[in-house]
Amino acid sequence: MPFFNEIMPPGYPADREAFGRVAAEAISPLGEVTYLGLVSDAESGAAAGRRLGELAPDAVLLVPTMATPARYLWNVVGPNPAVPVVLWAAHEATEVLPGYDMVELCRHSSNVGALMIGNILSRHGRAFKAVVGPRDRPDIHREVMEALSVAALARTLRSARIGRIGAPLDGYDNVDVDPKTLKAAFGAEIVDIPLKEWEAACTGASPAARAGILSGLPACGTLDIEADPDGADRAAAMAAGLAEIVERHDLTAGALNCRDRFGVNNPRISALGCLAVTKMTSQGVPFACTGDVITAVAMLIGKRLGGAALYCELDAIDEARDAFLCSNTGEGDFDWVPPGGLCRIFASTRDSGRASPGCSIRHHLRPAPATMIGFSPRGGAPGGFVLIAMEGETLEPPDVALSVTSAWFRASRRPMRRAMRDWIEAGATHHGSLSPGHLGAAIAALGKQLGIGVTRIGDIGHDCS
Repeated sequence: MPFFNEIMPPGYPADREAFGRVAAEAISPLGEVTYLGLVSDAESGAAAGRRLGELAPDAVLLVPTMATPARYLWNVVGPNPAVPVVLWAAHEATEVLPGYDMVELCRHSSNVGALMIGNILSRHGRAFKAVVGPRDRPDIHREVMEALSVAALARTLRSARIGRIGAPLDGYDNVDVDPKTLKAAFGAEIVDIPLKEWEAACTGASPAARAGILSGLPACGTLDIEADPDGADRAAAMAAGLAEIVERHDLTAGALNCRDRFGVNNPRISALGCLAVTKMTSQGVPFACTGDVITAVAMLIGKRLGGAALYCELDAIDEARDAFLCSNTGEGDFDWVPPGGLCRIFASTRDSGRASPGCSIRHHLRPAPATMIGFSPRGGAPGGFVLIAMEGETLEPPDVALSVTSAWFRASRRPMRRAMRDWIEAGATHHGSLSPGHLGAAIAALGKQLGIGVTRIGDIGHDCS
């Protein structure tokens, strides 16, 4: 702030510029970082704003180095409303010593600078995440990078392209959404794939592409297709077709209904999609089943924040164990498999709930902190939508007769019948994404960035909307 230059030591602006460089270096492990330099007046702020517009980054980190007139930093972000903001009040000093004078007060006034620009961001309705803590401490660096990761995910969701391959099952209104409503909420777009295009992608898969799908399974996977090698070949063709569709339409996530004309009831395809959606989810483009585009959004969030996303349901409650049995009809995510854990890809018969050709997946989930994530339209919620997060943990794999993927999930909200009550009352649909990590705080920050509601279910269910 030039106002204080007359009392500050010579070269003080250069010292503040170096402060910013150190902060930029601290977040460099996260990805490609561009340091826009010191903002010390309205003109330098506007110049940084123009550069920010050219870069179109995933997120911007504002680091006030001292009390700074809010207009200077607003000139950076105001003209760039699509770029998510993280604000870091970074401290050089961690204690106040007897020699603390007016020079020291100005030097260490980053809290005041953060309050100034934070107020203007709030006045304009601009969502942001604030981090407060020492500039040179690794735990604070991690907190800043986590906030930037959430901000970057918000940017992804605003421009997400969610593929819909087949309408939901008849009557499944609770997994559907009007594309215009979703796009109006925060920008995500539903891309409907025509049946003829889908048929061509699946039937056009070459023998080499189909063989590559079956040979390109993870090292932990055991391939068991002797019961129906032809059905497995058709499932591989569907997986190759899905990969082609994802690339052609630049899809971020999606949903496939393989239970009707886009799968088992189409003589040109005639296969389940479990192998296809599992492969794609494991490669970072999560896919839900049954045309469930809203849970595809939940899976995208869980995959990006937690590293894995199991499409599943909260099924039976084991009262003695006080845990949910979570399962599905044959989908998975290879990134959930523990080292040395079971991962079996097998020819389906009745394992998916009905007699259908194709491949199903059964794998273990590693015991870990975990979060069940839901996403849905909800009347009265900000933006008309809500994110629902229920933290807990996955336990040792269950010993049950199910041949598809299943897991014990114990929510932090105890007992599980209360957790289920809160989950129902929050407006969750019957599918969700089970993902590693306690992600509730990150999901709350994400909802704020997107301008939609958030409900976190914990020891006491509470609504952040």
